[in-house]
Amino acid sequence: MKPFNKMVMGIGLSPSLIANVKEAARLCEHLANEIIFVHVGDGKTASREEIESQVQSIGAVQVPHQFLWLEGDISDRILQVCEEQEADLLMVGALPREGLLRYYMGSVARQLVRKSNCSIMLLTQPMRFPKAYRHIVVSGAKHPKTRDTIHKTLEVADALGTKLLHIVEEIAPDKKTSRAADEKEQARCNRWRHIIEEREQHRIKLALKEEDPHNLEIENQVIFGKPGYSIGHFTQSSGAELLVLNSPDTKLGFMDRVFTHDLEYILSELPSDLLIVHSSDPKPMNA
Repeated sequence: MKPFNKMVMGIGLSPSLIANVKEAARLCEHLANEIIFVHVGDGKTASREEIESQVQSIGAVQVPHQFLWLEGDISDRILQVCEEQEADLLMVGALPREGLLRYYMGSVARQLVRKSNCSIMLLTQPMRFPKAYRHIVVSGAKHPKTRDTIHKTLEVADALGTKLLHIVEEIAPDKKTSRAADEKEQARCNRWRHIIEEREQHRIKLALKEEDPHNLEIENQVIFGKPGYSIGHFTQSSGAELLVLNSPDTKLGFMDRVFTHDLEYILSELPSDLLIVHSSDPKPMNA
């Protein structure tokens, strides 16, 4: 059984069109049973013919699929298709790093992340040839959605043949765990950090008791740092190909960009491909 049932992929007439289609079709072979390619444009026949010509040039898509040609607001129409088709995974291409204007005004990918009611995967560097997902990082945040997110990540890792999974818990520094001015205070901070690390690792182990990781190597990592920024830096520095996060609790708006939400750190400078798992019935993790 595949991790998802139906996938929607937003496409446009761009230099990355062929790479997006090939990457999405390849991932669909492993992750979903069907893919729907959606193009939202101005209705010009020339654009549709150009896209069809480029898609045909790569050969047949080896999974059940269909193309939809729509007009209107790009993000709204794509989300409408997801709802009408009961898709459980939306896939879009995204820039690894956004410029200041795009960051504050919002790209299509960013709008889809904010509004989507299904899981969404952002591809930062889609490739025409198969890309391995050898290493995945997933958030182990203490949150009701995390159990479902880890479960879905294990399904994705198994489907993609991943070798290593890091479950990362970010701890925002406070007075007990921040750096101290002298050795005595530093020793106290280190003890607190050790206690927190053991507690969080125990919590993750309890959450994994009911899971079957197959041949996947799983490592737990506790990081003391700013949520969002820390896991993004770890993902990039460790060379992981995919980062998996919980979906936001609320729809993110403009103020989340001004007073930066942890997910906004990730979206502003994607460290890798990103999968945001939508959990419809989250279950609390063991304390």
